[in-house]
Amino acid sequence: MSFTALHPELGRIDATLTDLGQGLAWESVYRTRPRIGLTCPECGHDVHAKLSPRRTRYFAHDPGRSPQCQLAVESADHHQLKLVLAEAIRRAGWSADLEVPAPDGSWRADVMATSVADGDRVAWEAQLSPITDDDIHMHTDRYADDNIDVCWVSSRDRIPWLCAVPAVAVTPADPPTAAERWMVHDGLVRFDYARGGWVQVDDVPLATVVRWVLGHGLTFHSIGRRYRRIHLPGGNATTRRSASWTTQRSIDTEAKHEAMRQRQEAAKSAREEHARRAEEHRKQVERERQCQEQERRRAEAAERHRLLMIELECQRATREAQCREQERQQQEKARQEELARLERDRQEQAAAHQWWNGVSAAQLTELIDHVAALSMTEHASRALPSPDEGDREHAYGIAVYTGRRLYGVVRPCPQSLGRLHTPTRVFVRNAHEKALITATGLIDADLVTHFDLPDHEQTTLL
Repeated sequence: MSFTALHPELGRIDATLTDLGQGLAWESVYRTRPRIGLTCPECGHDVHAKLSPRRTRYFAHDPGRSPQCQLAVESADHHQLKLVLAEAIRRAGWSADLEVPAPDGSWRADVMATSVADGDRVAWEAQLSPITDDDIHMHTDRYADDNIDVCWVSSRDRIPWLCAVPAVAVTPADPPTAAERWMVHDGLVRFDYARGGWVQVDDVPLATVVRWVLGHGLTFHSIGRRYRRIHLPGGNATTRRSASWTTQRSIDTEAKHEAMRQRQEAAKSAREEHARRAEEHRKQVERERQCQEQERRRAEAAERHRLLMIELECQRATREAQCREQERQQQEKARQEELARLERDRQEQAAAHQWWNGVSAAQLTELIDHVAALSMTEHASRALPSPDEGDREHAYGIAVYTGRRLYGVVRPCPQSLGRLHTPTRVFVRNAHEKALITATGLIDADLVTHFDLPDHEQTTLL
């Protein structure tokens, strides 16, 4: 899809112009029989004249086009923005040519504005796709090599290169064909002398900005380093810009404010230098007085130091003796605690051994099968026992998992319930075992599930 095509006899024609730029009526190329042999100026493939649902005239590629043709892959939003730019340029009294290539192919302008008075040219680029700062600088430099100014225009939400090159951000109109309602919301600033900084200007019609740029009413200005915090309208929010479009008046106001700041800083520096010298003289006098006082105190300090060293040596010896005693007591305490821990482990292991002696392998298998069936009902996933049966972390019970998630612990030993991470679900054979578990007060009864399985040889638990 493009707005230009090559006529076999007349050369380049432009669908945005009433006479196609060559004194032709649209009907002379639209649905004619036999069909005019139009070609794409970018890839040379055959194209034909078409109308969009909104009656926008353009040229569409015939089937079989090259996938590398840039004109063919441009979006509808891109084409609409080019149309709006062309209309704004023409309203400003300049001629507008779309999709203009460089003679050497180094660039292709979306819309080339040409002054009817002196032939000056300004390229307008609709940039909606992502592009790096390096690439957009490279394209801008190519225009500069041919003495052509350029302004980049984008309707994207975030434009990281907005201040890297001459550019503005626009808000599309609704409908997009209403060119007069396209607004510039970022890329314009004015200098507020009273505020001492730049203020963003928003909601300016795109057509007005185009007219100002072409009429040299706006300049793309590199903002001074200390003024790059830009105040946003309607509040205290700010953004940072290193360059932006503005008027010469604002540029002069920035220079005036900077000169005022430099005068203030020079006066401040002079005052600070005077104060520094006065302070240095005062300090010199004070240092001489202090030297005399220090000499008098030095002798007194030497004697106090000697007495203090004697006292400190006594204190050091006392502290060392206390530290040795504390270390001995701590070692003894640690030894007693380790013995107590080993005894608790032994008692828990003995209790666990007795606890598991009360259930046979068949009864354990029966219990795990009931747990697996319950897990299928609750989670549609079968609970499987951990290979580390009866580990201390799970109170010498059997941990069962649904996938990688702990589903619960089967028959944890009542004497070791304090080792379970709470809350942990517990599964036992019957109400008798549940009573033994909950009687410890360490597990909430709601977390204990039993299956009313018979005691059989579990009578040793009574």
